[in-house]
Amino acid sequence: MTEDYFWGVTLDKTKNTEVWDPDVKPDANDSSHVFRGEHTLLVKQAVLGPDVADGEVNVIEVEAMGYKSDIKFPVVVLRGGGHSQCVLDLLFPDPPVTFKLVKGNGPVHLLGNHSVGTGEGMADEEDDDEIDEEFEEEEEEVIEEEKNSVDEKKRKIAANSNSKGGKAAKRPKVDESN
Repeated sequence: MTEDYFWGVTLDKTKNTEVWDPDVKPDANDSSHVFRGEHTLLVKQAVLGPDVADGEVNVIEVEAMGYKSDIKFPVVVLRGGGHSQCVLDLLFPDPPVTFKLVKGNGPVHLLGNHSVGTGEGMADEEDDDEIDEEFEEEEEEVIEEEKNSVDEKKRKIAANSNSKGGKAAKRPKVDESN
């Protein structure tokens, strides 16, 4: 099971770097923002603030864990008076992720989803598997009982026909001349 939260950060000349790392407590006495489970971040959009000067180029760089080593690349280039927003599809499955305004004064707003996997999904799947197994066992028992019932009826019919000498009962004659 996952829980999704709206996520956003603003980068500008006064705060040009932000680290997304939900495993780090902001304050040792504050437990209100501590999440347990698997964290992923999906950045969906970058938007320039309304006060960006015409022609000013703003560049956002991201540093994150890659397959074999950390990677660092520019992911957003926006120009004031031109493109004021862009759609992104950046998935970061592992913290930490560092966002940095490497060119321009901003503000640049990054928006997306922070997902927290609580680990309950696995337990639910295991419970579903157990329920499925129990249902299959019950189904097999019902089928076996029905089979035994049919076999018992066959034995009774066979016993009845054997007690009558094994001969089939005679049918009454029907006059077909009419």
